Amino acid sequence: MNTPTEATVHSVTDFTLSELIARAGHTIPSSQEFIVAHSGAADMEAFHFPCRIDAFIIGIGTEGETRVSINLNDYVLHENTLFLIAPQNIIQATHGTFKGHMVVVSSQFLQRMNIDMKHLMPLMLRLGAHPCIDISAKERQELQHFISLMDHEIHASSSTFADHIISELFIATLYKIGDTVQHYLETHPETENRKPSRAENYFRRFLQELSKHYKTERSVGFYAEQLCITPKYLTTLVKEFSKRSVSEWIEIYVILEAKTLLKYSNLSIQEIAYTLNFPNQSFFGSYFKRNTGMSPSQYKASDSTGEGGGLCSDI
Repeated sequence: MNTPTEATVHSVTDFTLSELIARAGHTIPSSQEFIVAHSGAADMEAFHFPCRIDAFIIGIGTEGETRVSINLNDYVLHENTLFLIAPQNIIQATHGTFKGHMVVVSSQFLQRMNIDMKHLMPLMLRLGAHPCIDISAKERQELQHFISLMDHEIHASSSTFADHIISELFIATLYKIGDTVQHYLETHPETENRKPSRAENYFRRFLQELSKHYKTERSVGFYAEQLCITPKYLTTLVKEFSKRSVSEWIEIYVILEAKTLLKYSNLSIQEIAYTLNFPNQSFFGSYFKRNTGMSPSQYKASDSTGEGGGLCSDI
């Protein structure tokens, strides 16, 4: 059921994760103000008004039922419903009996992680067309276990490796969701029969080209040429579907690769610059700092001490 709801035509309020937590009357440790994992029976009280939150939400229904609007489309959440809401999506839930386990992660926290979205992106795009899916009780229990581990670590005494533990648990949860979604799509082929929009088609094709050429090509014109459309039209379509510009997607791919090479390879910064087709180390350094707030050498040094670094844009 995908029809616009009357309630969502009302004014939409933008919230950060911290503001939403405060509005809901909850508190979390100040050291972990960028991620909330609730392994108890959380409800959707905080979303009874139309809002746009700068965070990524993962939820699993455990009991009851409610109707929720995501970007003007209606869905029903109930026991064994898995739902994912991306940053800047508009969400509103009606009053109901629904309760579930949830993880809410701010864009800032996502920026600090090294998530290889090149592998997860195809599944996440397909799920974007079906943000709420029904999963088995066994799959729900498995995902609840991951959320419970995150909940425990967030509220445990802070330690040297707390951020790393929570980050890795969240990444593991994403991969587990990827498996779950893949299984769902394989067993529900009818969900793939819908006709994708023109913007979605071009966006998928753009990402395919980007995954092949991001190490050597960073111009909008190149990717527009590959798709046989104008740069302006490509920019319009990508922005329409993903809410991000072509340049932002290019930066995400390049910076993710740069961070991976800085963290895991034995290549020098100059060699990484050449690998990513920068004319020299200086150009690479400026590009990296503009998108992360730190130089490649600072990132490499801070990462070795467990402090991490910023990513150019949230996912």
